Amino acid sequence: MVADGSPHWSDGYYFTMGDPDGRFAWFTGFRLHANNDVLDAFTCVSRDGEQHNMRYSRRLRPQIDDLFCGPVTVDIVEGLRTIHLRCAPNEYGQAYDLVFEGWCPPYNEEHVQVYINGRLHSDRSNYDQCCTVNGWIEVAGERVEVNGWTGVRDHSWGIGNNTGGPRSAAIAPPPVAPAMPGLRQWCVFKMRDRAVFWQFHHPGGEAEYTKLETQCMFPYGDEREPFAYTAIDHTVTFVEVDGNPVRRLAHGTVTLTRPDGGVERYAIEPISYPVYLQGGGYFGGFHDGMGRGAYRGDDHHEGEVWEIDRITAITTPTPVELNRYHYAEAWGRCVNLDDPTDVGTGHLECVVLGRYPGLR
Repeated sequence: MVADGSPHWSDGYYFTMGDPDGRFAWFTGFRLHANNDVLDAFTCVSRDGEQHNMRYSRRLRPQIDDLFCGPVTVDIVEGLRTIHLRCAPNEYGQAYDLVFEGWCPPYNEEHVQVYINGRLHSDRSNYDQCCTVNGWIEVAGERVEVNGWTGVRDHSWGIGNNTGGPRSAAIAPPPVAPAMPGLRQWCVFKMRDRAVFWQFHHPGGEAEYTKLETQCMFPYGDEREPFAYTAIDHTVTFVEVDGNPVRRLAHGTVTLTRPDGGVERYAIEPISYPVYLQGGGYFGGFHDGMGRGAYRGDDHHEGEVWEIDRITAITTPTPVELNRYHYAEAWGRCVNLDDPTDVGTGHLECVVLGRYPGLR
């Protein structure tokens, strides 16, 4: 049991990876919803203008210690170091056998609590870790060897904003809607000799950052101590459609100041097609519209293939009204502007939520 009885409490794992050329962006999640007696899992893969989705859900108990959901299995070989993911062949055309090996110690993000109307709305803890991934994946009959790809994983737990079904209609809405963050980035890149993490919310213009967290992490065996950067600055250029910018990153820069006063400058760009995590159940993304963590029976599964473009849209209709312009993940490239031989790839989330200067 967990200490909090909220139906929105969960504990789960999130794994991402991509190839250095950006042809594949692979995202999977595995989540235990202790108070709803539900375990669900998903895998979403973008490849060549298609996003392949599969979602599974089962009753959590009595097999609460067995980390499987449908054909997906998670084996913790060595805590914080080695995780083995497997998926047996299934009707959605996906299968995989992957080992995520921790490349550096995980970074524990700041604990976040949000109160609305005097009620604890969200209470989230998580850590992030850069990994090296080996094994294979299969998508729509194509088998691909994964040899030393960069991977990023996240383990989070607590009361979430987007899990456990819709919020109760009995709760009074806030008298003033919470402010939207504007531009949001959550990025983890594995560079030549370090991993770099940053996340921020920025309303645009000369405004202050409303959220900012950074970390530089070094590989296992490296004697250097991890550190947080003391300042950040960024620029973004959005993709244009018919001469108008849209809410999708074309490329950008991030400038990070170290505690010793040194400055690191990076150019970032998405190299893969986007992955819309609504295909994994986020944002009400099951066919019933209930989202992750809702009980759908002891053994439930569903999936589909979406046609997507690199800019703004999912072009294949589905039973779900899709949040097409905002949340989309991508596999990205990061280049050190002061040393172009220092190039890495990693998880690139750059979304615009609410108003932002220059965008409609």
